[in-house]
Amino acid sequence: MNPKSARKAAPAPPPYSEQGRIWDAVRETLPNSIPGGAKVIAIMGPTGTGKSTFISKLAGREMKIGHHLHSCTDQVEEVPCKVGDHHVILVDTPGFNDIHRSDTEILTALADWMKSSYQDRMFLSGIIYLHAISDTRMTHSSLQNLRMFRKLVGDHNLKNVILATTKWSVTPLEDGLRREKDLTSEEGFWSTMMAAGSMVRRFENSAASAQSLVEEILHLQKKIVPKVQEEVVHGKKLADTEAGIYIEQTIALLQKKHEEEVQRARSEHNLSMQKALKAERERLDKRMAERVEEQRQLHMTTNEAL
Repeated sequence: MNPKSARKAAPAPPPYSEQGRIWDAVRETLPNSIPGGAKVIAIMGPTGTGKSTFISKLAGREMKIGHHLHSCTDQVEEVPCKVGDHHVILVDTPGFNDIHRSDTEILTALADWMKSSYQDRMFLSGIIYLHAISDTRMTHSSLQNLRMFRKLVGDHNLKNVILATTKWSVTPLEDGLRREKDLTSEEGFWSTMMAAGSMVRRFENSAASAQSLVEEILHLQKKIVPKVQEEVVHGKKLADTEAGIYIEQTIALLQKKHEEEVQRARSEHNLSMQKALKAERERLDKRMAERVEEQRQLHMTTNEAL
């Protein structure tokens, strides 16, 4: 995807709304200032953490917002807005471990955007990574996203990252504080990222709160080149990037589980259990076929894949 074409194709709201007038004014002034003046900030995190809501609060228009398990961001989208005197491009990204798209497809979309944006000299000022404090625990999906995030960004860039919790308004305060501590304590899930310089903040579901987080990124002097961007720009295959290697490792674990289930089904003599295991094996067979295709995509050359 070409970032320039994405800016031209970005949908506008109804022309007579106040939001529409704001959007039109920003769109008129932004393209001429993009190479040197606009700040580019990526919004990342698992599906359902509020990425589209966050962007809607700043963009002067409603983004398509998903609920439950349905992701509404299946490609990388650039959304121009204005924060104070700054022109800003918010980059809406899909989350990994999505039920509708493979991790390889998502990695390919991100790598494609990063390669194109690098060629256009659109460098990231920082990244805001969202996590829903309403989640009762750190789910497997959330953990996978967090691990993949670090592979994509690289630990040397974590000083330009804000780790922001969302959905405080739908979470009992006592529960939210306990979960926040699980993330930020010395043994917490975010502790190593915090030690590397990442900031921890709360997104309070308001335009003022979103603006405050973006302004913190705007005050950072140094722009970043994420690890995967550096890798693909220098010609690496997706399979050879740190993110690609991590995906292959997860595929290998799934293959091992699949083989264990096959052996278990063969050794089971109970008829009811055999039927249940057969159904599970068929599900795993289908999933394995999808993962084999993922591996094929990962091992395409960078030019073919991107």
